[in-house]
Amino acid sequence: MMAKTTWQREDVTQHYLEQVRGGIPFGAEQVKMMLQVVDHFTPNPAKVIDLGCGNGFLAEVLLKAYPKASAVLLDHSEPMIKQARDHMKDYQDRCEIIHGDFSQSIKQYADENTIDCVVSGFAIHHLHHAQKKALYQEIYSVLAPGGVFINMEHTASATPDIERLHDELFIDYLASYNKRDRQEEAKDYYDRPDKADNILERADIQVNWLRDIGFRHADCYFKWMELAVFGGVK
Repeated sequence: MMAKTTWQREDVTQHYLEQVRGGIPFGAEQVKMMLQVVDHFTPNPAKVIDLGCGNGFLAEVLLKAYPKASAVLLDHSEPMIKQARDHMKDYQDRCEIIHGDFSQSIKQYADENTIDCVVSGFAIHHLHHAQKKALYQEIYSVLAPGGVFINMEHTASATPDIERLHDELFIDYLASYNKRDRQEEAKDYYDRPDKADNILERADIQVNWLRDIGFRHADCYFKWMELAVFGGVK
C-alpha cells in the first residue's frame, strides 16, 4: 500500500519543481558535497539507488558523473514519477524508474551487499522516526562493503527560535528566486499543503542512529539551518 501524502497531487509537485527546488539555499553546494563524499569513499559506483527520486535530479547528477553507473529511481508520487520518466529519457538505458514506496521495505528493489551508493533528497523526513531507523538499517543491508549513503535532507531545528529563523531566511531565498513580493511568498510558505507531511528530526540525532547501525564515517557533511547533508559508509 502506497503512503498517502500531498505529494500525490499534481499541483504540489509542480509548485515544488517550479518555485521551490531552485530556490533552496545552497542547493548547488549540497549537491557538490554529495559528489565529493561519494567520490572520496566510493569513487566509481556501479549501482546506485535514489530514494524519493522526484524528477530524477540526484540520479542524473550521479549518472552524469559516473558514466558506467546504473541507477534505480524510486518514488511513491505518481506525478513525480511521470516527471522522472520525462526528465531522465536521455538515461533510460541506464536507469529503472519505479513507482514504489520505501516506507515499508526497499529489499524488493535490491539484494543485500549489492549497491554502491544510496542517495535521497528531501524525502525520508516524511517517514515516522521508527520508519526512518528501519530504512537506514535496510540501506546498510543493501549497501556493498565500502558503499556510501548520502541523505540530503530537511531536518529539525534544535529550538523553536532557530526554526523561526530558518523559516524567515528560507522565505527570503524563495522570494528572491521567484522574484515575488516577500509577504506573498511568506503566506504561501506557511500555508503550503505539504507542510503536514514533514516529520522532522535533528541531523545529529539521525547521524547517531547511523553510527548505532554500524555506519563508518557517519557525520553531517554540510548544514545550513534545517538543511543537512549527512550519511555514512558501510
